[in-house]
Amino acid sequence: MMGGYGGGYGMGQGMMGGGYGMGSGMMSGYTNGAYAGLDLTPEQQKAMATIQEEASKVMWQHMGTMHGQEYRMQGMYGSGPVDEAAARKSFQTMADTQKAMFELQLDARKKVDAVLTKDQREKLSRYWATH
Repeated sequence: MMGGYGGGYGMGQGMMGGGYGMGSGMMSGYTNGAYAGLDLTPEQQKAMATIQEEASKVMWQHMGTMHGQEYRMQGMYGSGPVDEAAARKSFQTMADTQKAMFELQLDARKKVDAVLTKDQREKLSRYWATH
């Protein structure tokens, strides 16, 4: 789902899927070995795909916000005085967006956990403990 965003702001490794805000693991793993060994039912596969799609849409919106603020921040370091109020406002927007991305990852993780059986969650936990 969310693999391949590059590294950057946000979620850290092991949660939602390689990238601008999310690390590899939780959400990108639907197609990798982490989820392959769980023997997901067709219903579970459909639910996981829905979780991925919904989270991905929101994540891309957040990433757009982050990119926009980064662009504004870069423009502040040209010649002339820095507009501290504008810089602080951009920074706060980025911090708020990063928090929203983190909350999104936690929410998606809860949804994934709710789809999996206890045995599947334990298998997944063992998988991530060794990778």
